[in-house]
Amino acid sequence: MPDSRVPDSGVPDSGVPDSGAADSGAASGVADNGCARYSIAADADRCLASAAMTIEIRELDPVLPETQETLLPLFQAASAADMPRHPEPTAGFLRFITGPRVARHRLCVTAFDGGAPIAFGCLNQDLAANPDMIFGDIWILPERRAEAAVALLDAFKAHTRRRGAQRMVLGFSEFAAPDYEPVFAAAGGRRVSWERRSQLDLTTIDREQYAAWAAPSPKNARYRIQAWTVPTPEHLLAPLVEANDAIRDAPTGDLRLNHAPPDVERRRAAETLIVAAGVRKHIIAALTEDGEMAGMHEMFVVPGFRMGDVGNTAVPAKFRGHGLGLRLKADLALRLLASEPELDVVSTWNDAGNGPMLRVNEAMGYEKAEAWSNWQFDL
Repeated sequence: MPDSRVPDSGVPDSGVPDSGAADSGAASGVADNGCARYSIAADADRCLASAAMTIEIRELDPVLPETQETLLPLFQAASAADMPRHPEPTAGFLRFITGPRVARHRLCVTAFDGGAPIAFGCLNQDLAANPDMIFGDIWILPERRAEAAVALLDAFKAHTRRRGAQRMVLGFSEFAAPDYEPVFAAAGGRRVSWERRSQLDLTTIDREQYAAWAAPSPKNARYRIQAWTVPTPEHLLAPLVEANDAIRDAPTGDLRLNHAPPDVERRRAAETLIVAAGVRKHIIAALTEDGEMAGMHEMFVVPGFRMGDVGNTAVPAKFRGHGLGLRLKADLALRLLASEPELDVVSTWNDAGNGPMLRVNEAMGYEKAEAWSNWQFDL
């Protein structure tokens, strides 16, 4: 499942390193083609040849520049097949979605054939709230999926067991389903949730309509709107953390996700990582007269990449029904048109069961890009 959909301290991935670091060393493993065997060999460079090919499994630290250089062409080719409407990923975008996160372990398990990368998945462990689960996605060159899927899946399982986790959750798009569904089912996986990634073309939005949505209405005129780019001002950190906690009641299908308690220090650390990575995170919020945050909405902008990524949109239960979600989303979109001229598209993720937010997005002009299914393996 994409990083953006697992809750953490404000980093999407979509959308939770021990202190931002993956394992220090790279493990290497070998798998035979089409078999269910996988053996880890951290101190050896060996692989088992099949009639068709030889696969070598390596575990790569995503923080290292050489890892990014290795994975980018592979990610671009695989995502073009699985997310055809998604702009071609840049090096900056890949660094953003694979970079350090607070209280999370992350490692990229990668399959090589003849020294060339053909498949990978960056696997995550949320140490704060979901240490029993390893989650991530699977990216394989389209022409190599029949050969590499089983070996990579076995390597993912081996990594999950070594991390002491009991379940593994992986996601793939509808465009990859014919390649992966039979493999996942045969390997003991079960579908636990459906999600939708949607895109908004900023060049075609009705600005007058957006301005009307962003304007105060009889239901929400009493709220004060404030927008900023992280780091969040100190006096807003605690209200922001409390408001963000409202996402814990968002639907996740049959996927069990735990949420860490609200933590200002964790949020501050997460924003420090964002700033250090050079990513701009825009936040807009509605505030009551006494400073309580009635709603918030986030957007991530990676310099040099033309697509913005929506983070969390949260309205605590007692403030719902006032049109705050639509007002905040429309307002921030208009601000981004002025402050981020390189953006021409925005991407957002929603659980398929989140009808209220899907309806808001559809009204704003978001269109479905792909449906994604998340599969769980109980180990």
